[in-house]
Amino acid sequence: MSGGQGRFLRIHEILANLLQPRGDASHLGEQPSVEDIISALGPRSFGIVLVLFGLPNLLPVPGLPILCGFIIGIIAFQMVIGKDHLLLPPWVGRRRLKRGDLARVVGRATPTLRTVESAMRPRWLALTSPALSRVIGVLLLILATALMAPIPFFGGIAPGFAVILLGLGLAGRDGLFIVFGTVTSVFAVLLTITVTIAILKSLTFLIV
Repeated sequence: MSGGQGRFLRIHEILANLLQPRGDASHLGEQPSVEDIISALGPRSFGIVLVLFGLPNLLPVPGLPILCGFIIGIIAFQMVIGKDHLLLPPWVGRRRLKRGDLARVVGRATPTLRTVESAMRPRWLALTSPALSRVIGVLLLILATALMAPIPFFGGIAPGFAVILLGLGLAGRDGLFIVFGTVTSVFAVLLTITVTIAILKSLTFLIV
């Protein structure tokens, strides 16, 4: 896969180029829709959109993990049924985001993304095959549910990080990152279940 002048572009380069305020048709406006973002990302949209909607969960913004969880769930479902390109329902695709907010999230994540991507390369390709992508889609559905768990502030960090690793692995065709993402997913789901049970028990105790 390649981009630009035939050179393989890293994810942080694609996101940075996409968010540059140049005002032409190849770049996003001030309030792009989710559909605009996905269309601009092209054929690598599955993995890159997972990274893009995994990143905001690392910030303690109330309610944001729920929106990201919905979108990641839709992406995961399409992976499970074997779609080769990403489609979103109109009510999600037309939702608008502030380019400035996206740029701020990407800007904070770029140094880390750059470091991580320097260690990435296509390997263990069987783990990024279409057949295995369906299995990864099931795992992402579970993570999407975890993102929507009633855990305030920090609840989206662990599942969001797992989503990012899986997205990086898919976008870069790096099976090692798929393994890292899978291990992190197990930890994230167990942590989410444990914390959710603790919160529900506390609420029950207060009500009783």
